[in-house]
Amino acid sequence: MIESSQPSTAGKRKRTSLRQFQTELVMRLAEQAETAGVLSQLGVSVAGQRWLCRLEEIEEILVPPVITPVPLTRPWFLGLTNVRGSLYSVVDFSLFYTEHPTQINNEARLMLLNRATGAENMALLIQQVYGLRGIQGFASTGQKPEDPSWNTENWMDAEGNTWKEMNLSELAKSPVFQHIGR
Repeated sequence: MIESSQPSTAGKRKRTSLRQFQTELVMRLAEQAETAGVLSQLGVSVAGQRWLCRLEEIEEILVPPVITPVPLTRPWFLGLTNVRGSLYSVVDFSLFYTEHPTQINNEARLMLLNRATGAENMALLIQQVYGLRGIQGFASTGQKPEDPSWNTENWMDAEGNTWKEMNLSELAKSPVFQHIGR
């Protein structure tokens, strides 16, 4: 386990696990966004398209570990991976959404969904992470989302890039997403 040292209130150093540090960082970023009156979301790339995901629906982002395939499942269900002793189901979101697989390279990441989404130990393989995006400067494109249950809105940023807003809780409830068997 990777640990970092942070000064405690008593001037001594306390040890914090990397997972705890990441969780606290996400919480602090969400709190800052709320206090500033700005809705921040995580920008990711899937099949060359830009997506926005709410921070509270994401548990963690990490480099994809080894994924063990599971037979007799849909092609987009990549299999299982071990994250600190817990097994996670891994879905290639690009393959699920567009039928084009995500290349696992230096930019690919595994996005662990928060249990509050209703997805127990579920992870999405994504092409790239862009970082936090505040949608206060975005404008609605007026285009109807392709799947209105989990693609809730389409936005355009100041540079003219289109962003699709994803509701991970609704995606996790989707019957198509839940049916991994062939």
